[in-house]
Amino acid sequence: MKRYGLALLGLILFSSGLCVFGEALISKYENNNWFLIGTISLILINAGLGLMIKNKWGKF
Repeated sequence: MKRYGLALLGLILFSSGLCVFGEALISKYENNNWFLIGTISLILINAGLGLMIKNKWGKF
């Protein structure tokens, strides 16, 4: 059960990272400060992928 919970958390982090990445793109094209938002999105995407791969999300 712990494995499924961590894999689900990874999926949520990955999806959140993609949403934050979209916000960073919007900020960049509006000439606002986008570096911090982009860094946070990179961290979320990598953490999500790492959790999904570590817990074998596709092998139920």
